[in-house]
Amino acid sequence: MKIGKKLIISMLLLTALAETLAGQQLITNVYGRDIRSLNGKWNAIIDLYDQGRRMNIYENQQPKGTTDFFEYAFEGGLRLNVPGDWNSQATELKYYEGTVWYARHFDAGRLADSRQFLYFGAVSYRCTIYLNGKEIGAHEGGFTPFHLEVTDQLKDGDNFLVVEVNNRRTKDAIPALAFDWWNYGGITRDVLLVRTARTFVEDYFIQLDKNAPDRIVVKVRLSDKKAGEQITVLIPELKINALLTLMPREKQRQCSV
Repeated sequence: MKIGKKLIISMLLLTALAETLAGQQLITNVYGRDIRSLNGKWNAIIDLYDQGRRMNIYENQQPKGTTDFFEYAFEGGLRLNVPGDWNSQATELKYYEGTVWYARHFDAGRLADSRQFLYFGAVSYRCTIYLNGKEIGAHEGGFTPFHLEVTDQLKDGDNFLVVEVNNRRTKDAIPALAFDWWNYGGITRDVLLVRTARTFVEDYFIQLDKNAPDRIVVKVRLSDKKAGEQITVLIPELKINALLTLMPREKQRQCSV
């Protein structure tokens, strides 16, 4: 397709969906951001009878005296690879359906000029996330990524992350009682700590206008609804270096470059 020397760039600010709409607005291009991998060997506890919540296992309480006793311990027990399914990592877990608790420590800290997110590429199939002894979110769906903001939940120094994972089949959910794929369980894709600016580009899309070959449409969604913010659009192949001001859709701006 031949493109003329003069291009029209249409710049739109895509605001977040209304709170009444379902679905999470995922951070796009996560691997192109400031990330830190939390993959590796995680401690794990098999919870055959779903008693972990009753025992507040996510708090990881430690004995403080000779008379203290807790019916669990993450340290010194089962270790599982993340990412990875549990079925192939331990003989007793090959056909296991139920709950497994994953846990690990990591160093982090609060950053005044940044926001931080825990990003999960996939957890099969249902999970609840706990950070430093507090529940911070949950997700259902073994093939989709999700993230949780932890900007205000992180502590300076050691942080303790727990993921309660369950792959049990039920007749009214997915996976159903009869299905045509292996019922994997576990944290099956990357776990990342993502750092962003306070206001950042959450999603973007660049394409030619289907009705005007000399027009490029740039769609940007910021993490905060801030019309008037300026961003730079670079397309080196077309020698485009445009400083544009974000506008709401109803005030779409066009400029020539």
